[in-house]
Amino acid sequence: MISLKAPKTNYSTQQDIGKFNMMWEICMLLIPTFLVLLVIHLIFGDTNWITSLAAVLIFSTNLYLLFRLRKFELVATVSVILGMIVCQVLIFVVPDSKIISDALWCILVGILTFYIIGPLLGTFVLFVNMTSLVVFVYYGGGKEQLITMLSADTLDTKNILNIYYVTLTLAYVVYRIMKNNKDVNDRFQEEISTNEILLKEIHHRVKNNLQIISSLLRLQAADANNESVNEHFNEAINRIRSMALIHEKMYSNDDLSQIDIQAYLTTLLGDIAHSMNTSTIVDLKVSSEISKIDIKSIVPISLIFNELITNSIKHAFKEKENGEIQVSISFEKDKVFFKYSDDGNWKSPISEGTFGFELIKTLVEQLDGKCTREIESGTHYLFIFDSNIMFYKSE
Repeated sequence: MISLKAPKTNYSTQQDIGKFNMMWEICMLLIPTFLVLLVIHLIFGDTNWITSLAAVLIFSTNLYLLFRLRKFELVATVSVILGMIVCQVLIFVVPDSKIISDALWCILVGILTFYIIGPLLGTFVLFVNMTSLVVFVYYGGGKEQLITMLSADTLDTKNILNIYYVTLTLAYVVYRIMKNNKDVNDRFQEEISTNEILLKEIHHRVKNNLQIISSLLRLQAADANNESVNEHFNEAINRIRSMALIHEKMYSNDDLSQIDIQAYLTTLLGDIAHSMNTSTIVDLKVSSEISKIDIKSIVPISLIFNELITNSIKHAFKEKENGEIQVSISFEKDKVFFKYSDDGNWKSPISEGTFGFELIKTLVEQLDGKCTREIESGTHYLFIFDSNIMFYKSE
């Protein structure tokens, strides 16, 4: 038995599910409506009973196809074709048809086509229907009908009835389209909220897994009992922790698509300083025209800063009680400039063949950027990136 409620379909998108449900509900509503109108037209002897009968047959056929096929595309195509035929019959064939109600039917068919099938075919259907009206008014005797109707001294009950029931039908279709859009948006919002919760949980789990890896490496380093090996293990651990920090920031953020660069760098500096057990007090100053960095770019950016901060603490501030790191991020046209400076005194030469420096060069290349370095009263790096790749400008 056919239920008043739309059956389940195999559609995956909310928009398609909404269109199917809408067509089902329209058919279920309009079949009894046009049956009642058919009876009324027959009682009044109105030739528009043909319209009501055609509508009952069309919507009954649509309902059957929806129930059997569980797809709306074929039903929508059939509805458009039959709807256009009915409009042409009303305009040119039915002798007692009324121009105003005919125009409303033409608009109704066009609106349904716009929503269910698309704007291209909707424009075509609306254009054809309205062209038929214009042709009928100026070349088919419709002008005389319209003048007669407007100049009549008495109220034409049949005409008023035709106008009102097509108006109510049109109002319901517009209402149902608006309701369907709201339902789709509500379902999207619900899915987005669910996905955000799941994504935060994923970030949390990834962070925990990275921390486990760091702990395993730390245990392995302790077994090595070799200062040089331990140093390499600690460098690897810091790189992993810099990535773990990204995921920690992500699941604590409301916006999962970007991360606050200043908050991230401040936390990263503290973690690195703590892990290296340094007594130097490092002051980090961040001046940025960038408020957020896209999550797709934050991993290489974080690893770059991890190497820079680690090198500054390890080499530049090795014999200093206080040190300062300055990070400035600025815009110029379509470029973003990252400037990193420390005020330390490097005791060991800066080699471009080290793993850390090669890692920085590789990460910069991944972001299609450029990097230069100067050693004078500290160490100074300049990174240049395309602004459209990764950044959100501060407002």
